[in-house]
Amino acid sequence: MLSRRLIVVSLLWCIATLALVGCQNPSADAQKLLADRKYQEVIDKFPNTQFERRARALMAEDLLASGKFDDVLKNYPGTRAAFLAREEQAKTLFNNKEYARVLAEFPSSPLATEAERVLATELHGQGKFDELLVKYPKSELGKKVKDERAAAEFEAAKKMKGDKQIAALEAIMRNYTETVAYKEAANLLRDVRAKQK
Repeated sequence: MLSRRLIVVSLLWCIATLALVGCQNPSADAQKLLADRKYQEVIDKFPNTQFERRARALMAEDLLASGKFDDVLKNYPGTRAAFLAREEQAKTLFNNKEYARVLAEFPSSPLATEAERVLATELHGQGKFDELLVKYPKSELGKKVKDERAAAEFEAAKKMKGDKQIAALEAIMRNYTETVAYKEAANLLRDVRAKQK
């Protein structure tokens, strides 16, 4: 009886050991192929595994290192290398002073903010304030122009009386949200309406 139990336990131990060793072989094979830079072989042998994803990422990094940004973006869009390729392309456009293209093609790039600032500065320097407010309202200069216009309109509205003043204050509140003048116009409008009652 004891020998039967010993045989069963030994067999189970052998099966578990073989299963464990069998599971490690593909991993070791994949690691060796990755170390030898045989990425396509890893992709072919281990589809839909972490090894395949790692091989694709390494292929993308190799393409990135060789400057093939378009290939990286086309074939490996979800990789870290694709992010870096987009940044390199944005940097190239920025260095070539193609700021509008940086904004259009790479709006989430950190360089997009800088490109917007440069374009807004150009418009501000040229005195094209309306265009600045339309194209770059959230830029620092866009906010400054909006605040200045709102303040000027508020000062003019304070000098008005009656329905004309109410209409001017309502226009400020419609057109200049997120400004100091908006809050002041709201307070003054409340006071004017209270006096009319």
